[in-house]
This record gives sequence, C-alpha cells and structure tokens, in this order.
Amino acid sequence: MNLKELKEQISITIDNLKNHGKFPKENNLYDYKLELNFYGLTEPIEIFMRNFAKDILSFANSNGGILLIGIKEDKKTGILEDIGLDVKNFELLSQIDLSLVSQQFNKIAKVGIDLDLQSFQTGTRKFFYLLIEKQNQIIIPINDYKDYNLKKGEITYRVSGKNETANSTTQDLNRFIQIKANEKNKEFMEIWSKLLPEMFDINPREVLILNPKNNTVYGYNSKENLLSSSEIDIDQTENGIFNIILNAISAGDIGKISNDEGKPIYKIVGELKSKTPRDFIYFSSLFDKIKALSNYNLSSNQLKCVFKYLDWISDEKLPIENPDETKINNEFNQYIWVEILDKTHKIVFSENAIKPIVEAINDNKKHNVIFEKSLQNKTTKPKQKTKSK
Repeated sequence: MNLKELKEQISITIDNLKNHGKFPKENNLYDYKLELNFYGLTEPIEIFMRNFAKDILSFANSNGGILLIGIKEDKKTGILEDIGLDVKNFELLSQIDLSLVSQQFNKIAKVGIDLDLQSFQTGTRKFFYLLIEKQNQIIIPINDYKDYNLKKGEITYRVSGKNETANSTTQDLNRFIQIKANEKNKEFMEIWSKLLPEMFDINPREVLILNPKNNTVYGYNSKENLLSSSEIDIDQTENGIFNIILNAISAGDIGKISNDEGKPIYKIVGELKSKTPRDFIYFSSLFDKIKALSNYNLSSNQLKCVFKYLDWISDEKLPIENPDETKINNEFNQYIWVEILDKTHKIVFSENAIKPIVEAINDNKKHNVIFEKSLQNKTTKPKQKTKSK
C-alpha cells in the first residue's frame, strides 16, 4: 500500500477507535506498541531507530504497514487497550524528523523509505501512528547493525502478524518468493522476465548457485537427478572472488569476465576450498602429542585452559562432544573446529594447533595467567614424604 492508501486506512481506524472503541487485531498490516524503550539514550533519532528499524524494514518489504503507538497489547489473549502515551514518550516522538530517519535507512540499505508519523488524540489520551509505505524493491541491510537488530544480507518481511526472515532457510525463501510472485510485484517480475531467457539458454547441468550467507553451493546431482547442496568456503573479503563478481555485475562489466560468445558463464578469479574433508586429530591424540612435547606435566582440563588463553574457546569447561559452537572462535578454525562424526558434533584439531599450544605451556611465565598456578616441570621429581621415627 502507498502512503495515500495507508492514510485512508488509518483514518477509518482512528474513527472506529474514537467512536466505537474498536481497532484491528495485530496482523500483516497493523502492529501496536505501548511505549518506547529509551535504552538509556537521549538522542531522539537513535531511540526511534532502535525501536522501529526492523519493523519498518519488515513492513516496507511486505505490503506496507501501520504502527499504532500508545496501545497496550496482551500477547497471550490478543486484547488491545488504548492507554495512550505518557509525556516523555509523546515529546520524544514529537521531535522526530523523518528526513533524518530516511537518511539512516540510506546508510543501512542505500534506499530511502517513505514514512508518515502523526499524532492523534481520543479524549485526553494521546497517540502516534507511523505509516510505512510498501517499497517496489526489496530492502536489505548492507552491513550488520546490532543496535537495530539488523543483519547484513538478511531479508525481513511481515507474515502471520510478525516479522520473519525470508532467507534463513530454503523453505523460508521459497515462501517469500511465492508471496512476491503472487503480488505480481512489478520490479520482482521484471527481474525474472529478464533472467529467464538467459537461464533457458544454459544447460542446467552446468549451473552452480552460490549462497554466501550460508557458505553453500548448489548444483546438479546426476545420480539423483536433482539440485543438491554442499558446504563451501566463499571468500567474502573486499578483494575476494565473490565481491569481484558482484562488483563487475554492478558496474556492468560482465563482458570483462565472460568469454563464451555472450553466454553468462563467468570466469571466477580465485579459489574455492571445500570445507570437507579436512585432515584432523581428536582431542585425545592432541593431548598425547602435547604431553610428549611439553616440558611440564598437565591434565586434559588444563589443556582446555590453554585453548581459552589462546582465545580459541570462551569456556574452558566446554565439552568435546556436542559443544556449544558459539563458544568456539571461528577466527582460529585453522586450529580448532567442529566435525559431524556419526551424527555426533565433536571438536577436532589440525596438526598446526600443536606448536602454539606447546609454546604457551613451555613459557612458565604464563602459567599463573593460564592455570592460576605453576605447572610441575617433568624433570623435577616430586618430594617424598619422610617417615616419622
């Protein structure tokens, strides 16, 4: 819905609220909020963005939407109560400059969003409504914005009365595509109408589809005669192959990386490395090798303390089998990572992990930091207890 249609809709809603005490339940067009979370901040635009950025993107990527602020909603029963805004909330919303909000979205997604923010009143109670116009293009954050709960590359949209992520799974993406196709979204259909003739000219057995969000590659599986997926490392750095291709497409320089008589077959500059198989050793083997090479006696639990000291893990009590993978630092996956072995997730190691571990253990100046005590040198014999005569 465009702003004109949304204004007509909100006019009916406010009339029903004032004269009949009724308004729609939360759905794909309406959402309600009683008050703002100020997050201990004073800057109006920043407070506004933290409260509404994700909702705005979600409605803009759907059919547009209306946010009514000052309405209490019981999430369990769905009962709505028109309580109104207190002075602090009302004054902050009155300070919002929508041109500054639009500038924020230009930073987030290089796209401005058409909004309307107005106050209204029933009796002595004051409210605001926020109208979000449907966008003709899909709005996607170009970077992570943790304060706004937005992630780079994530498509947020409105479905079943709540915000959902369209591209978290294949099933979700298929549903989102179906919705857009059913809407006969002009831009969406134009893109596909231009792509399909080219796609029909390609042998589907020669097509590979890269999903950089999940580090996955899709291609034709001749044994099962279907599209299959596999994990793959995609270099997404500024000079990585993925961005070389994207930048060439954006600049219209496809001819510079295509040499097959105009057909869209791209020469990929770089290297794709399969995530599996990788040579690895188990924790027990690593422990045996470390004991053989270190100058000090240590236990398996103390070995985990070294992992934490090296910043490979965030918890020295992390189990080796079925660990919490969020506690493993992916920056050091050349040393430590998780493999799925007989349906069991297990921490494994590369041979390269041995050297930094041994160096840390053999530096006795680091013992108190790593182990909170000094380790016993292997050459030092333990003191024997003297017998009393």
